[in-house]
Amino acid sequence: MTQLFRDQWACPELPGMEYQSVANLTGFLETHGFEVETGVGGVPTAFLARRGAGQGGPRVGILAEYDALPGLDNAAVAHRSGTGRRPGHGCGHNHIGPANCGAAIAAAIAAEDLSLAGEICVIGCPAEEILWGKIALQEAGVFDAFDALLTSHGDYQNGSLSRPCHAVVTGEFVFRGDSAHAGMGGARDALKTAETAMAAFIAEADHFPGIVEKHVFRSAGIMPGVMPDEVRLWCSLRHRELDPVMAAYRGMEAVFRAVAARTGVEVEEKFVAASRGYLANDVLADVLDDSLRLVGPPRWTDADIDFMQALSEAASPGKPFDLHRDIDCFKDGIDYYGQDDGDASWIVPLGRVNWAYPAGVPIHHWAWTALSGHPASDAGPLMASEALALAAIELLTDPEKIVRAKMELTSRVGPQTIKVIPPGITQIMRDDPLAFWEARW
Repeated sequence: MTQLFRDQWACPELPGMEYQSVANLTGFLETHGFEVETGVGGVPTAFLARRGAGQGGPRVGILAEYDALPGLDNAAVAHRSGTGRRPGHGCGHNHIGPANCGAAIAAAIAAEDLSLAGEICVIGCPAEEILWGKIALQEAGVFDAFDALLTSHGDYQNGSLSRPCHAVVTGEFVFRGDSAHAGMGGARDALKTAETAMAAFIAEADHFPGIVEKHVFRSAGIMPGVMPDEVRLWCSLRHRELDPVMAAYRGMEAVFRAVAARTGVEVEEKFVAASRGYLANDVLADVLDDSLRLVGPPRWTDADIDFMQALSEAASPGKPFDLHRDIDCFKDGIDYYGQDDGDASWIVPLGRVNWAYPAGVPIHHWAWTALSGHPASDAGPLMASEALALAAIELLTDPEKIVRAKMELTSRVGPQTIKVIPPGITQIMRDDPLAFWEARW
């Protein structure tokens, strides 16, 4: 696993383009007797791996992630030092894939040795960072055959989770005007229109309470003297609940169209994806917590701590070093992020383990990439891997816990019907993902 941490980190790949990462992970699984099917659910860089299904019994899926983030390359050193690569593992997915695959391998071997009924599989899930991979797999029915899902992620605490994260919606808005000398006052200015539209939406933020907004101009011209005829504005909105975030997204579109109508600029909405936040499940969280208590917290060395202290100081100067070194079960509050397995957790019980990074190392930051490539980061995902393996075996040993997890899910969902919102990027991600990343889809 630790070698795979390094191998995955050395070949960071953009969401939807994780071909080498998939080869690394499926090779690891095949070496340990797993049968692998790639391209499952019509998703080119997804896979399903299984080893020796037992007769009957529950089917536990362990999710693996492996995509990287654009613009976050960095050497595995305690200071800013770009490598020249386009992406970097600024979210630690180089750990998730190997750690979760390793958990499945260990659990499958133990299940066979114990003659347990049931099956443990790995579902390779690409493109988490753009909120697409697991939604596309769920829409294709890949998760329907599973009784429980388990996964892990790096964050700022060690422990199991049974609390929600945010619902998220993302979309790209394309403003089209005239290409001309910037001094031509009568020309339709796509860039100024897009800037004005974004400012207008932010000014109306009171109409959308609880909404968290982020945006980036992906295409906005090359030089000041040339007005671009096309400007692309990629926006992301978060909220505790799905309905308010979708209402805010439609409100954003209405504001953008109103501003564009005043300037004569055309605007096209290109929906990317949307997902509910994670649905908590106390039963699975407690199973994972018991497993973590057996494993114990990450076994960092003094050298690991020294490196993390130096990196924290470089990334967050003057901030006291803070690293969670215990184990807890987190059931209160709401997490700041969104996940593309949010919808899946409303249909299949899902349990998650976190391992801690220092608070001074921001997630989605060059420093997270640096730590993800350094051996100082290994102890956390190794802890998570052991806990996932133990939890998977516990679920096969005592299937009543899965029955209770499903009952809890039904109680939390209530009478509502859960339907995936079809992503708008599925076809382009299947046919030509590079077109998405080059902003020409």
